[in-house]
Amino acid sequence: MAVATGVQAESPFTIRGWDIERFDPEHVIRRIDDAAAAGMNTISLSHEIVMNAEEILHDWHRYKHLRRFCQRAHTHDMKAYLWNHQINNPPEELRTTDADGIEWLDLDHPTLERWLYDRYQRVVDRVPELDGIVLSMTESEWQIHRDISEPYWFGITRRRVRSEKTPAERMAWLINTMHRSLSARGKRLIVRDFLRSPKEFAAFREALKDVPDDVWVFSKCVPNDFQYRYPPNPLLGNVSPRVQMIELDLTTELGGALDMHILIPGYIKQMAQLARDRGVAGFISRTDDGFHTNLGTPSEFNVFAYSQLLHDPDVDVDALYEEFFVNMYGDKAAPVAIEVLKETFDLGCALAYTLGFWTGIPPATIHYADSHLINHSTALWSDDPSYKAIERLLVDSGPEAIRRAVEEKQEAARTAQACLQKLDVAKDSFDPLRFSELRATFESAHARAQIGEHWVRLWLAHRWHRSAGTNESKSTLEEALDKSRAYVEHAVATNQVSKLERFNASIDVDANR
Repeated sequence: MAVATGVQAESPFTIRGWDIERFDPEHVIRRIDDAAAAGMNTISLSHEIVMNAEEILHDWHRYKHLRRFCQRAHTHDMKAYLWNHQINNPPEELRTTDADGIEWLDLDHPTLERWLYDRYQRVVDRVPELDGIVLSMTESEWQIHRDISEPYWFGITRRRVRSEKTPAERMAWLINTMHRSLSARGKRLIVRDFLRSPKEFAAFREALKDVPDDVWVFSKCVPNDFQYRYPPNPLLGNVSPRVQMIELDLTTELGGALDMHILIPGYIKQMAQLARDRGVAGFISRTDDGFHTNLGTPSEFNVFAYSQLLHDPDVDVDALYEEFFVNMYGDKAAPVAIEVLKETFDLGCALAYTLGFWTGIPPATIHYADSHLINHSTALWSDDPSYKAIERLLVDSGPEAIRRAVEEKQEAARTAQACLQKLDVAKDSFDPLRFSELRATFESAHARAQIGEHWVRLWLAHRWHRSAGTNESKSTLEEALDKSRAYVEHAVATNQVSKLERFNASIDVDANR
């Protein structure tokens, strides 16, 4: 396993952290040790390890492990923070269900504040070694910053709050109550700004005016979620005088996931330099997935590069590639491996985005792509007119949008095919298992690109015909369907089942459709 060891540069960041998600106790212990060796001074534990207070209060095995993890971090003089969502699992007597089946929570009832304060007294009693809590308000059972007319996420559509407070006042109330409880025990409260809209960001900024300065802010590198084509989070460097940290996703959940490696050292470097220039205190970034590990794979390079860049944001990324991948592939294979792996960031973005706007890894559903285009448009987060121009092009759709989007996917397919050819030429210089694993990334990318070409043509033709309803738009949609049927029929005939599995959410080969 490669880690950034023996780093001598003086870091511009006072907080250098790894977030660990995977709940395999021995894995967690090893990763804490690895983080210390890489020059980190902070650990956060999240997702499958801990996300909610109930896991700490009621799961005996869980909180015993959490104590052990915190103790291990402290042996390296590292801080250890545990993630939590609120409000979750409030007292039953404060909930009512109306005739429509909506479950309401009385947010202004004094019992709720006493319950919340006591809850975190009990959390500290369970894991006294923790240094603090990382609070998320989004994706909790009751998302107090949202009015009843606004959408809820992850299927939580039947839980809403009653309150005389504004969304900003609700957030300030929650933060202040948890802060009082934790600070009474000498523990830190860190609040994530994982919010979904400019309106929610504005409410959060308003809430911070009524929150003590020793509450830290944990900001995603971009607003909303980890889309690489978003502009930077508007809060970066704008929460003074309080301490701010940045969260990066080094596992590329929204780019590569499990079947394709996406290496992002250039993106990490860009964010590290931005953080340094804006006076951000540091980073705590996701180093693994809750169910899988990137150890021993090319994706581990993201963690290695990140750890080096936290010590020196100006480090030569090319030198990092060589240092890491010569060790993984050997002197002969490494140059080819590096050459193709450097393509993965732009390649992944070409596949998961449409002209720079997140539409999901194909095949996304029409509902998903439409929702993200309208509700989470890149143009929401920037005054740059180029974003608005592309948004309008995609919203209106039509021949130009279809042409440009299809060409983007076709170029991605050519890139993936060129990488496969380079690998095949150098096959004999690779260890066979390493070769197969690396080649699979570009096979996946090539399949995604082919599917993406048909999917984006169908999606945009469908958007156009819905709004225009002309003979031309109908003919374009029918042509897109014919091309997709031909693609599916060829995949069936050549037994390319994996491609069909990717495509089945978006394509219907029935001739009557």
